[in-house]
Amino acid sequence: MIGEYKINRTTRRCSVGDRPLEPGEVYYSVVFESDEDFKRIDIAGDAWKGPPEDAIGWWKNRVPKAEEKKREVAPPEVLIELLRSMADQPAAAKSRFLLALLLLRKRHLKTIEPTATGSPIGAPEQDPRDDGDGDAPKPVSRETMMLMSNLDQSTMEVEVVAIGPSEAGKLQDELIDLIYRDVDELPE
Repeated sequence: MIGEYKINRTTRRCSVGDRPLEPGEVYYSVVFESDEDFKRIDIAGDAWKGPPEDAIGWWKNRVPKAEEKKREVAPPEVLIELLRSMADQPAAAKSRFLLALLLLRKRHLKTIEPTATGSPIGAPEQDPRDDGDGDAPKPVSRETMMLMSNLDQSTMEVEVVAIGPSEAGKLQDELIDLIYRDVDELPE
């Protein structure tokens, strides 16, 4: 089960210089363990010297400008359909895996045990080049998660993939572009 952790929102103040963060300014959010809870601080980009030694996580942000469109996460139905459509895109396996984790955390999906008709988790995938003559490479073992939508009880299988530190930033940007949409202010 994925744990739920409460982390405070940004204060929009630099904890190093004790000053407000300005619109458009880059800052870093850092999470520390504090007793049995977690504490978040924000550090302006010009004061950033790298993550403190006792940090358990950190990420880069930017204070939105007033004239920027507001963004919101797409509805869960849209995100689940996006996850399904990405199954046919091997190049999107890492983004798909991250999207599945996000939907699990938001409780729009849940993990289930595979049925007798589905492939078991971690089952070897048969290489499509294998014509049975014995010369083809052995099947490649891959780990997968069997997931069920809490919206319509449909199931899907998502490959578990490794993500290296060097590609995390690029994948984060891709995921943000996938799941957020611009919204216009509603007229009064």
